[in-house]
Amino acid sequence: MARRTMRVGICGAGPAGLTLAAILSREADKGAFEVKVFERGEADRDQGSGWDMSKAALDALSRAGVEPRTVQREGSDTMRFYRTGASRPDVCLRLPSYLKRWGMKKEDVGLDQMNLETERNVIIDGLMGELGGEVAVEHGANVRAARRRGEGVELLGPNQQPLGDFDLVVDASGVHSHARGARFTEAADAFYTGVCLLQGVLRSPEESLAPEIVSKLGEGSFGIFGPTANGEGVLELFVQRYGAAHDNKVANVNISVPFEDPKAFAALVGLSGVHGITSKPEHVDAVKRYYKESLAHEDWPQCYRELFDDIEAVRLLPVHMHPMSEVALGELGVVEGSDSLCLVGVGDALHALPPWSGTSGNFAMQDSADLATALLDLQKREEGWSSESLALVARECERKFLERADEPRQRCIDAGKSAKDKLTTPVKDYDFVLSHITGQKSMFASVETFFIVSFLKTLTWMNWFENYGL
Repeated sequence: MARRTMRVGICGAGPAGLTLAAILSREADKGAFEVKVFERGEADRDQGSGWDMSKAALDALSRAGVEPRTVQREGSDTMRFYRTGASRPDVCLRLPSYLKRWGMKKEDVGLDQMNLETERNVIIDGLMGELGGEVAVEHGANVRAARRRGEGVELLGPNQQPLGDFDLVVDASGVHSHARGARFTEAADAFYTGVCLLQGVLRSPEESLAPEIVSKLGEGSFGIFGPTANGEGVLELFVQRYGAAHDNKVANVNISVPFEDPKAFAALVGLSGVHGITSKPEHVDAVKRYYKESLAHEDWPQCYRELFDDIEAVRLLPVHMHPMSEVALGELGVVEGSDSLCLVGVGDALHALPPWSGTSGNFAMQDSADLATALLDLQKREEGWSSESLALVARECERKFLERADEPRQRCIDAGKSAKDKLTTPVKDYDFVLSHITGQKSMFASVETFFIVSFLKTLTWMNWFENYGL
């Protein structure tokens, strides 16, 4: 079969979708691919903070032509977690410098996921700059559905408006994808974890926060947990820098709120019907009020309530995740007859994980790089490619991507079972590691749990000799 151009439609111009497009643009022979990327948002919209990229994610970014150092914040690979009233952190995730001098690396002690924070907007700008003439990006294009058309796939916009026909569609549109329904049934849909993240944006902690908070923040991230307003449960507050340039002090402020109905919570905080980041005064003021009311308990120092005075924008994120791969790929999870459909998801569109998994964005980048490799290899085959061989590659990648997300997914499911317990657990009885990392109620629940808790306690103690990196 003669070689021919492969028409690829990508839903979503976030880091994952653009990484795939950029790698194909940079590494393929001329005329091998024709790529069109559809993005619902406008080109100049703020896409929010980034994340600490794993080595695999950074390798994907490099393949796409973006130098990792240009998107990372120096010195941000440290996290400290305190409880109210304590001067020392309960947990410090940091490799002490004296261990580095002895030749030890983060991966040697299980800290390979603790990497420098990145800035999402800078990542996207960098990736856009690496796209060649064979890639077109259309902003303001809301993909509402995908369906089989001949041997390929057609994308549809609002009111069934045709957006284009493609040999392959790659769904990188996130957890609330509209294209996913062509491959997976409602039985494999993302489910609400029972937790909402309420986020605020601070332009400069140095200018607006108390010295005590700025000191704990450093160049990285810090969390603090204290009593709920009624004193019966635990409230977690998290502050994280993500500006790539050193003089960009921007930080996110987050509180995680267990809440049964996310729509009711949106109404409670004044963000009903609001999607994404908003800086409208009425929205920001409503969230400020909720923040301060949440920290009304006397154990919270006043400086933490004042922390919200200068937030400039807010976002409500009800956290969803997809079920395990055995559910998604099971008899009830897959749309009948869709194995031959040339559509494949990457990242959160395929296997969404909560932010606290530490893997969601990293898997998305890794998926895109691996899919690019598979498509490049297919295009180079001597016999050429067909819709059958393309669908086979899509199914092989799909299974691989789903299964490698299962281990952190199971941890998140286990941890999620105890989310509601925060509302009835006194601060003195709360253990951050057990709640977030192991999902167990006791460090003696299993041998694995015992060693994880013991290791992190030892690591925190080792950081005491360097004042926890502050």
